[in-house]
Amino acid sequence: MLKWILATLVTFSAYAQIHHTGELLYRFKNQSKSQVLAAKNKQSLESLRQQMLNSGEYEFVTYNTIETTPNDGEETDLSTQWHHTNVQTEAAWRIADARKKIIVAVCDSGAQADHEDLAGNLLAGWNMVDGVADNSTTTSHGTFVAGIIAAKLNSMGGVGLAPFVKILPMRISNETGSTSMQLITDCIQLAADRGAKVINVSFTGIQSPAVEAAGKYAADKGALLVYAAGNRGLYRSSTSYPDYKNVFAVGATDSADDRWKYWRAEDDWGGSNYGPFIDVMAPGHMLYSTTIYDDVLLLAKYRTGSGTSYAAPVVSGIAAMIFSVNPKFTAAQVQSIIKRSADTMGRSSYYGAGRVNAYRALKLAAESL
Repeated sequence: MLKWILATLVTFSAYAQIHHTGELLYRFKNQSKSQVLAAKNKQSLESLRQQMLNSGEYEFVTYNTIETTPNDGEETDLSTQWHHTNVQTEAAWRIADARKKIIVAVCDSGAQADHEDLAGNLLAGWNMVDGVADNSTTTSHGTFVAGIIAAKLNSMGGVGLAPFVKILPMRISNETGSTSMQLITDCIQLAADRGAKVINVSFTGIQSPAVEAAGKYAADKGALLVYAAGNRGLYRSSTSYPDYKNVFAVGATDSADDRWKYWRAEDDWGGSNYGPFIDVMAPGHMLYSTTIYDDVLLLAKYRTGSGTSYAAPVVSGIAAMIFSVNPKFTAAQVQSIIKRSADTMGRSSYYGAGRVNAYRALKLAAESL
């Protein structure tokens, strides 16, 4: 098992209070594999990072940060799957081609292989934490995400946006739900190498240049990287959160098509991040999906949850359906189709192209053939 070390940097202008592994994550230009480098002490990391950047030899040099699944809510009351109505999923199914076995990689906490609503839709998984082939799980987060994308069309529980696709579960988190930036980017690249057309990442870290580099690698392989925008409920400026070309950033909406937000304490609101880096918004409040369970303990097989972690897989499901219409679409073309077909909401500098619309996206994809 990896040893997870949380350390806090001394204050630097752009990297204050970063939780990291005590290493730099970097990639040489014209190379595809990222590497890590440890400094003798944490205080020398920033100086070393600047020296490496100034050399001009590296595509990026950043911190190998510790990332977590966003602080998504896990409500216990059951609700219907309202998001299918808002994005017109059923109409989209009439256009999607279920015969095309599109692969969607879920870089997360694993997915329960024998779940009644996922069995048959999960490929053999890969545990990147321990470096072994298995479908082991840690938290329920990955199983929930997988269900939003590909829960089967039956009478057992909820149904996914694209119930005919295959999920490639890739576990990158430890028992606490944390991972490292290196594991996230390695997962993105490995997923693209293994034939995924869509790669879903519902973790923090979307602002990292390492994510953009991994997203470009995926795009060059024909895969779209879909990434959760985060749940601090904050406006993120382009200075701190760049609008990366190869990272499809997804914010969360509620059933009224407003930005998902909630009151945490006096003058303190949480919810979906927003700002110029957002590409699209998608349903992310009180979604109903699959969760890990144990028949012996009679634990629930389904639950509801809120967060951009769950908005991202809505978009991943739509993207998978678009690829089913034409697997030769590029990642950029799929991004464009989803954006051009979205229902506008508020300022584009806050909410990107607006809330996604599966039916309009599939119709546009079919018209593009």
